[in-house]
Amino acid sequence: MTIDKELIYTIALSELRAGKQASEIGNIGQARVCARRACGMAIEYWLKSNSYKDWGASAITMLNKLQEDYSIPKYIRDAAYRLTKRADKNFETGVEEDPLKDGEMIVKYFLDSLQSGE
Repeated sequence: MTIDKELIYTIALSELRAGKQASEIGNIGQARVCARRACGMAIEYWLKSNSYKDWGASAITMLNKLQEDYSIPKYIRDAAYRLTKRADKNFETGVEEDPLKDGEMIVKYFLDSLQSGE
């Protein structure tokens, strides 16, 4: 059974909406988690067509490997960097960020049919 790209898109965007709700109540840590999960879904789908890339199985591992892949545009690698930057005890990363914007950018990049080679 193959999973349809539109289904992955729907699930990933739903995850980003959950992140937006978390952010609206001040839970930026949960918003970052949701953004990373959405990215993991999109990247995992893309990797099925790019099986020569071994980016691991977890969203964090995939985002870390993404940062090292210079065939990916810098703005996408930078978004991955911001999403994987460790937060301190105050949930601050030291970089100005919008994890949901970064997540949406990565999801769209990897699920856009022009980018995924479909």
